[in-house]
Amino acid sequence: MQEVFDAEFAADPWPVLDQLRRDGGVHRVRTPDGPPAWLVTRYDDVRAGLLDDRLTSDVRTAGRTDYRGFAVPPPLDALLVTAPGDHARLRKLVTGELSPRRLTEWDRLAPLLVESLLRKVDSDAEVDLVERLAVPLPAAVLGELLGLGSDEREALAVWANSTLLASAAPPRARDTLATMQSIITAATEQARAERADTLLGRLVAAHDDTGSPSTEELAGLLFYLLFVWYEVLTDLLAGSILALLNHPDQLPALHSASNMLPAVEELLRYVSPQVLAGPRFATADIGFGDYTIRSGQTVLLCLAAANHDPRVFTRPGELDLGRKRNPHLGLGYGIHSCLGTALVRTITGATLDAVFTRWPGTTLTVSPREIVWRSGFRHRGPLTLPVKLG
Repeated sequence: MQEVFDAEFAADPWPVLDQLRRDGGVHRVRTPDGPPAWLVTRYDDVRAGLLDDRLTSDVRTAGRTDYRGFAVPPPLDALLVTAPGDHARLRKLVTGELSPRRLTEWDRLAPLLVESLLRKVDSDAEVDLVERLAVPLPAAVLGELLGLGSDEREALAVWANSTLLASAAPPRARDTLATMQSIITAATEQARAERADTLLGRLVAAHDDTGSPSTEELAGLLFYLLFVWYEVLTDLLAGSILALLNHPDQLPALHSASNMLPAVEELLRYVSPQVLAGPRFATADIGFGDYTIRSGQTVLLCLAAANHDPRVFTRPGELDLGRKRNPHLGLGYGIHSCLGTALVRTITGATLDAVFTRWPGTTLTVSPREIVWRSGFRHRGPLTLPVKLG
């Protein structure tokens, strides 16, 4: 059994993942919590695994010995334990709200939210862009998207500061879950009382009028949107800015782009903030290459390794904002891809455009090797991003 996820993995996972791909692509590994799992690293295998209905996120099908993931209690686990048909129904509810048509307004709103945060740091010569931008921005976005009240927005910001900032003392998991549940309950009650014409208001109205989503499903959807999605966006924003600061040769391509989408796609591939898809549990014996994964065992599909697979991407270790072919898996694939992909891309593009237009001469104040990365193994992102604005 291999020990892969050491303290240095998040900062530079690429040599380890490259070796694992070359050595067969499928490996039995020990997770940081101790229990084992199968790690799948080749692009074709990862993509196939994301589409394989014999792999489920329903922890109730997991065996007794393998890694089971972070224990999310009901009703927050509703998306994780729902049947495939119900999962598709719930995805449709949210993806309809986050469709390109509904997100047209965000092309205007996203730059305004970014600008409001950047104005607060204009007078500071040196700042930590994780603390001042990457952590607070998702709270502002979610506040607008869901129509959260001032108390819920403040509670969400407090949660983010207590869990995602380097200066924070990480709270106990049970305290975090209690805070999450409190925010979800308060936001739902407010939306119901105000009959708000917001994403959350429409979900609550659908629940009250039709029963879909159910009470549990509504809580699960909000848990995903408010907390799972939050960390991915924070890490993508911070990781993308750091990548561009480390590759100033790519900034002319960023400034000249009439469409930011290709640049964002390449940063999603290159940075890969979501290292692993959520754990999957085999419901039958499944063959991956020369290996057989037994029913009940846990499979970790490595999105980051797939995104740097030289069988699919030319010079995968290079950042190339002009990359033409880019079928990355940075936000998953198929029915289990990130629910907010369109909004993630819009916010990231607006942020990069604003930061590097406003301060084109921005530089790191430390060596890139001194940047501390979050030590979790399923996500990766800088804990701090100290820069001199210019």
